Amino acid sequence: MVRIRMKSMGRRHRPFFRICAIDARRPRDGRPIEELGHYDPMSRNPETQTVLDASRIRYWLSVGAQPSDKVAALLRKHKIKKPAPGEAWQLPETPAAPAAAPAQPAAGAPAGTANPS
Repeated sequence: MVRIRMKSMGRRHRPFFRICAIDARRPRDGRPIEELGHYDPMSRNPETQTVLDASRIRYWLSVGAQPSDKVAALLRKHKIKKPAPGEAWQLPETPAAPAAAPAQPAAGAPAGTANPS
């Protein structure tokens, strides 16, 4: 059985965890199948405290992976749920901001000329 659980990475008095899909028979810090994010409880910025790949977590939940108690609490906090039967596990892509237009040359200067010095 595949579990979604935390892998301890930090040092003493400075915890840091990677959230991984890992075989339940592997040791806590063993080789994961896939890394799905990280959790830094010491971070003061709430946006960087928990970073999750929601699409991949939804995939693993859809194929039967079981989250640990602590990971389940993080998923509830970030509103990540198992997809309903027949629902796609991929989340819709958010449109990227349009790229800034290249700078236009000044109206009085001909195009392609460098600054004469």
